[in-house]
Amino acid sequence: MTAAVGLFAAQHAAAADLRTDHPEQYVVVKGDTLWDIAGKFLEKPWQWPQVWQKNPQIKNPNLIYPGDVIRLVYIDGKPTLTVNDAGAGTSVAARPADTVPVGAIDMARYRPFLRDVRVVDGFKHLPHVIGNEEGHLLGSVNNTIYVRGLQGVAVGEAVEIFRPSMHFARSGMDVAGADLNRRGDRNYIDGERLWRGASTSPGSKDYLGTELTRVASGRVAAMSGDTATIAVTESVREIRQGDRVAPAAGAGYDPYYVSTPGPLDGAAVPVVASRDGLVSGGRDIIAIPLGSKQGVVNGSTYAILRPGDTVGDRIAHRAELAARADTVRMPNERVGTAMVFRTFDNMSYAIVMENAKPVRAGYLLANPDSP
Repeated sequence: MTAAVGLFAAQHAAAADLRTDHPEQYVVVKGDTLWDIAGKFLEKPWQWPQVWQKNPQIKNPNLIYPGDVIRLVYIDGKPTLTVNDAGAGTSVAARPADTVPVGAIDMARYRPFLRDVRVVDGFKHLPHVIGNEEGHLLGSVNNTIYVRGLQGVAVGEAVEIFRPSMHFARSGMDVAGADLNRRGDRNYIDGERLWRGASTSPGSKDYLGTELTRVASGRVAAMSGDTATIAVTESVREIRQGDRVAPAAGAGYDPYYVSTPGPLDGAAVPVVASRDGLVSGGRDIIAIPLGSKQGVVNGSTYAILRPGDTVGDRIAHRAELAARADTVRMPNERVGTAMVFRTFDNMSYAIVMENAKPVRAGYLLANPDSP
């Protein structure tokens, strides 16, 4: 029933942009992403939105479902990818009602970054946990906690409890991230280090924002002056004095965005941190110092460049001091591609979609079509 829907119209792409080992057709399966599908056909998967060919008969031609058949055809000699042409694939009417279209990323894998993490511009003004029932130092599910400064919420409303986990800095220096204590200061060590990269104190000129990681959820049970009684309904980890509290965020996340070259603010924009250790590999998370205020949106895509080393010419000079004085800067080297999937005011999280070498804090962002 479905008419030919052009997914990629390659009028702007030369034949060389097609993978030499591309299939003639591909059947979409559950768990696929738009990037993965494009990568089966194109050398540069991030280019596919630029050559999108919409079918005016279809309200949302960008929505692709498991069971759809993608074929490579040639129209006027130009390679084009179509969905369900010649009556193939699964018609809209035949799909189960709960069928979910293919998104830009694997939602299941990155859901913690969509639900459990926020970045805020300062956090000490946020309401904070001042105690737990019966004087316990730590709280957990089915306990009651007490929060000071919670305003604008009514009894019965949902709240979330967060812990400061990182102060991000735009410098991008490759240094160890600092764990934070209950006041958000930089001296608490609990054995868990989530980021490696640039860290600074709020208020510094390099400050980008503070990451808050959700530790629990609850509902307002009572209000007394500036103190709220919260019944804990879910606990990811134990709640402690000094954790911050905010109204629960709604779902509000659209996974059906497309990749597009991201804006760049200046000639040298560094990766400021990498998640889970010193380096990030394929499909891991990095933090970049650009956000919605700089025009970044979900789908903004960047090349990642390793800065070229500066090397003294020890062939031209026998003396070490002379060699160090006569240095040559090596060219930057492309090591991967990253796509933004969550934005905040002045920074964003991005997925390392493909990389030949590890990605470190301090590497540079560039236009995705950079060599």
